[in-house]
Amino acid sequence: MRRLIALGAAAALLAAAPAATAAKAPKPAMVFEDPADDAGNQGTALPGASEGGFDLIKGEIVKKGKNLEFVVTHKTMPSTGTLPEGFRFLWHFTVDGEDYRFTAKSADIGKPDVLAQSGTDRIGQVDTDGHFRLEQCVDEPLPAVLTLINCRPVEYLEGSFDPDAASFTIVLPLALVKAKKGTSIGGAASGAAASGCQICWVPHYAERSLTPHTIIDAAAMSVVYKVPKK
Repeated sequence: MRRLIALGAAAALLAAAPAATAAKAPKPAMVFEDPADDAGNQGTALPGASEGGFDLIKGEIVKKGKNLEFVVTHKTMPSTGTLPEGFRFLWHFTVDGEDYRFTAKSADIGKPDVLAQSGTDRIGQVDTDGHFRLEQCVDEPLPAVLTLINCRPVEYLEGSFDPDAASFTIVLPLALVKAKKGTSIGGAASGAAASGCQICWVPHYAERSLTPHTIIDAAAMSVVYKVPKK
């Protein structure tokens, strides 16, 4: 009898283990939301922008182990993730006051920046399963009212597009940005963020994004994320 009771207790513990594990799973924090059906140049909802995978809905951050995962969700998305190569996603953010930027594309062909003559490290390389990088940018004033924003890659990151969920995920190692427990991550106001593109989809030409004139859809962080203590 005692053995049967012991076996029954062990079975109950094993059955409860998955539930306990699930209960401890980290919960994503919503850091921005954006209305559906507003994607188009400067929010004019041009036809095809949503179908192309550019209609932003929300953004979330979740800590998993030694990484932060940034998940960006859209109203819908084609099987390619988004239209390839000619469009890029930008997210300007700060880590305890230090400015950074994500660039994401569903595909990328490595080529030189014809204006800055930099970024030659990936010439000839092709990413067809998604391209994700962490950058830091500087503004270089030009004659008239133009400003050239040069961004150097800090690191090429892991990430993935999930067309079924109409989202993509960027994986940021905490150590890469010197983030630790309690570190604050908020929206940046430098670079293209100053022209309405803190978080946005834009077309790009010759490795340049002509913000604010070509913004397809844009959002801004409404919540400052703090790296949890656990």
